[in-house]
Amino acid sequence: TNHLPYTTPETVPPNAGTDGVITFCSTGATAGLFASLAGGAEAGGTWTAPGGGAFSGSYDPAVNAPGVYTYTVTGTAPCPNDQATVTVAETAPPNAGTDGAVTLCSTGAATGLFALLGGAAQAGGTWTEPGGGAFNGTFIPGTSAPGLYTYTATGTAPCPNDQSTVTVTINTPPDPGTDGNITLCSSDAAASLLAQLGGTPDAGGAWSGPSPVVGGMIDPATMSAGVYTYTVTGTAPCPNETATVTVTINTPPDPGTDGTITLCS
Repeated sequence: TNHLPYTTPETVPPNAGTDGVITFCSTGATAGLFASLAGGAEAGGTWTAPGGGAFSGSYDPAVNAPGVYTYTVTGTAPCPNDQATVTVAETAPPNAGTDGAVTLCSTGAATGLFALLGGAAQAGGTWTEPGGGAFNGTFIPGTSAPGLYTYTATGTAPCPNDQSTVTVTINTPPDPGTDGNITLCSSDAAASLLAQLGGTPDAGGAWSGPSPVVGGMIDPATMSAGVYTYTVTGTAPCPNETATVTVTINTPPDPGTDGTITLCS
């Protein structure tokens, strides 16, 4: 009698792939871990989180913790289960702080812009000036241009860079003109004090001096000689500015009054 040879059946072992690694930004989007497995991993397995808890396979940096996640593909007996891991790391995003603003006087001191950023901005970033050119971070009134200055904190992949801005506004100091002087006779007509100042003084300032000044005029018949100060109010942070007019008042000579005399020849 002829007998067919006996064939032992074989079961294909499961394939969970080979281990992988992935880095998330701690503020990044949710992503599946299966794509991080290499070696032709079979779909349909199950995941466990670090510590052995159940895991869906989708990693959310806002919810899940970094660590080693295990992927298991169940084997058909007598083949055992197969496992592979994905090691998850997280990178903290950069912090460029929050936007700031400053108003400076065009004659003011140099000012570092980093201190004007809010939100605990991290140091070591780079600055760009309005228009995109490189900037060293120190604004020099009269040299640097007003406008929007951008601070960039570089992110460690996969976290993107972070940016914030400082808006710089420049105010111009007031112009009271330059000091002047005038000499009047006490019998002269009233004269304008503003006209005695040099340069191009701003209108609208206030006068002070030895006598009250009305309408910006010096009246030698009723007012005292001395130094009269012209003050123009500055727009913050520009201070007030002053100029002076030194007034001298001379008294006319006194020849007395007319008289008569009768003499004998």
